Order: sequence, then structure tokens, then C-alpha cells
Amino acid sequence: MAVEPFVGSAVVVVSVGLFAIGAYGVAGSNNLVRQLLSIEVMFNSIILLVILLLSYDSILATLYSVVLTSVVAGEIIVVIAVVVSLYRASRSLTSEPLEEPGV
Repeated sequence: MAVEPFVGSAVVVVSVGLFAIGAYGVAGSNNLVRQLLSIEVMFNSIILLVILLLSYDSILATLYSVVLTSVVAGEIIVVIAVVVSLYRASRSLTSEPLEEPGV
């Protein structure tokens, strides 16, 4: 079953909007948790585009969506572990101590 052109273009617009919101969240915040949530929004917009591109074969789209969601879930686990260790070391969740001086 193919995706209708209007639905496909609406999904692309939503995906680009989600990616832009995520990019704004990463660039405009110093809080690590907020930056990580924004990166997850960006990942989800990419997953949405991949599913749209693979929607002509529903089994393949389902397989890719499950695999990509599993990868993102694994990434969340690793990132949360890094954030917890950074918080224990610096007692702060800002990204300012992680920035290079002069950049």
C-alpha cells in the first residue's frame, strides 16, 4: 500500500519541523538533560522520515522502525549513564564545563 502524495509531504513537513525544534533545543540550552531530549526529538524525526521512505513495503518499514527505536533506546541508556557520572563529578547539569575554552 503506497502513501498518498499529500500525506507524504505532510509527514516530511512534520519531520523537518521536529528536527528544527530539536536543533533549536540543542543550540539554545546549556542544560544537558534538555539537550539530550532535543537530540531524541531529532532522532525521532529521522525515524519518521525513514518509515515514510520505506512505507511502500510495510514489513520492511516495521522492521526498520523496531530496529531504529531499539538503537535509540540503547543510546538513551548510555547517555543517561554518562550524564549521571558527569553530575556526580561536577554536581551540575550545565554543559558549560564541557566546552573548550576559546571556542
